[in-house]
Amino acid sequence: LCDFKNKTNSHIILVTHSRKGDSEEKPTGKMDVKGSGAITDLTDNLFIIWRNKARERALQRVHAGEQINDKDQQLLAAPASVLMLEKQRNGEGWEGGVPLFLDEQSHQFLQMEGASPYNYIANMPKSEYDEVWRQENVTEY
Repeated sequence: LCDFKNKTNSHIILVTHSRKGDSEEKPTGKMDVKGSGAITDLTDNLFIIWRNKARERALQRVHAGEQINDKDQQLLAAPASVLMLEKQRNGEGWEGGVPLFLDEQSHQFLQMEGASPYNYIANMPKSEYDEVWRQENVTEY
């Protein structure tokens, strides 16, 4: 893959899975990638997407009307997912995590909970598109 990438000036995206850790309560790292160590050694960039399942369980308790404790409050304040750049080979590039929240209707990851997803067909945020549509198609009496 590296020879192909170098000869064709391409960028290869390889999807792998993490090894099972002690718990799903914390994100995995580059040492947890399944397969040969060469996968992470030879890559230029390594991204990891982590889903905060403990937060999801706390959210389910809230929706069920259950009493929540301080730990649940902390979980609800945390991001739903995190996109982590664990390896950046090009120069002194940034490495770190970006908190993400999944909008269930659009299936888009957003940087803020409750933010408006983007409508790519209309080329504008969904909230703006909804307002434009309402103005053009809804008559109020």
